[in-house]
Amino acid sequence: MMDDPETKMEVEIPYELLKDNQKKQLGKNNEAKMTLYNALPCKDEETIDSGFTRFNAIVTSLKSLEEDSSKNHVRNFLCALPLKWRAKVTAIEEAKDLATLPLDELIGNLKVYEMILENDGVASKTTKEKVKSLALKAKVTIEQTSNDSDSQGLKEGVIKM
Repeated sequence: MMDDPETKMEVEIPYELLKDNQKKQLGKNNEAKMTLYNALPCKDEETIDSGFTRFNAIVTSLKSLEEDSSKNHVRNFLCALPLKWRAKVTAIEEAKDLATLPLDELIGNLKVYEMILENDGVASKTTKEKVKSLALKAKVTIEQTSNDSDSQGLKEGVIKM
């Protein structure tokens, strides 16, 4: 689709009739669409390795489109992490200078934290399996007593275990 200069409306032009600069722009548009598609969030179960691989593909695509004006990939990667990583992201932001933090160092740090999260998940699962509930039953019966309160119709509860 291209804008017709005479009618100011979009008209469909066959690819063969496009000029070289229009073909190049169309190619860049398609690459940009694919980059945006790749940038869509994945499941929360995505590992740091797979997330980093996806992130690198996006950065590489942006470089090829000459659209990569931001050089702070560390901050961009941290922002793309799922919500369960928010505490770690905050700790890294407070402890490190993100402008000078190498991306490889960040990924190593996050991989260690990922292993800790996995170990905590395994530990909590085995703890839940080991814990068994114990419940006591109490039986309440009403008995009449043979004292003066009997004559008044009062009864007292006795708990038997």
